[in-house]
Amino acid sequence: MASGVPTTELPRDSDQSLTEQVFNALKSQILHSQMRPGSVVIEADLADQFGVSKTPIREALRLLVQDGWIEVMPRRGYLVRPIGLDDLREVYELRRILETGVIREIIESMNGETVTELRRLIEEQAAAGESLEASIHASRDFHLSLARLTSNERLVRSLATLLDEVERLLRMLPELVTVMTSSSEIEAHRRLVDALEDHDADLAESLMMAHLADISRSLLNALSGI
Repeated sequence: MASGVPTTELPRDSDQSLTEQVFNALKSQILHSQMRPGSVVIEADLADQFGVSKTPIREALRLLVQDGWIEVMPRRGYLVRPIGLDDLREVYELRRILETGVIREIIESMNGETVTELRRLIEEQAAAGESLEASIHASRDFHLSLARLTSNERLVRSLATLLDEVERLLRMLPELVTVMTSSSEIEAHRRLVDALEDHDADLAESLMMAHLADISRSLLNALSGI
């Protein structure tokens, strides 16, 4: 990151520490591709950008390294971690394992209230039209809502991290807007909820696997063309 970057305002009267505020701001910049994969990050530049000392910057960067968003370059600063084909394959392999497991875990507890809520989230995504941001958030809420039905917070956090990786790629490649806004994406969610409502675990698991495979294939094809 070059010096001279406009100052970034941190929220005032926040309950979060300065480190947490800087961490969230930097992570948001990474997810929205304002900090592109492969770009160099310098502590002093960030301190100027946020108008804070180097201490919260250093701690926020340490957390970003810990979470895998940036890498340390000895004596040079930090590097926003690039996304490669192998990274994306690993993300979707983990999503397949986690989300098919979710299906088996929640299938017997599905009821009218949860089905209604899932259908509401699907309709939010359908109403998003060509808006990538609205579609991303609605799809994310749908998948995380399924995960939350397990009452396993570690699973939810793990899936949220994987979805963060996918979101970053979607924003890097605007041509992928159709992956999130297409009728096939929304219809896949509808068929999945139908199977969950019928307590058909085999069909629901098969639909989830096919849905994730379709998205993975589109993303891999786009990423391989960069």
